[in-house]
Amino acid sequence: MGTGSDPKRGDSVTMQAPLPVELQGQIGQRLREAYIELINEPVPDRFVTLLQKLKQREEESKEESRDEK
Repeated sequence: MGTGSDPKRGDSVTMQAPLPVELQGQIGQRLREAYIELINEPVPDRFVTLLQKLKQREEESKEESRDEK
């Protein structure tokens, strides 16, 4: 593998100067805002339905294993 600077190859590491503290703070704040927005979104109905079905199957499986003993 060569030491070429082709970024598509991925076999060379380029050193970059660290971001300024102000910019890091802005990025962090935006990420926190996006995360808060995401966790406050309701769970889609299809996920709730799937989780309910999974719980039901787990309960049925536990009952079957108790019956086998």
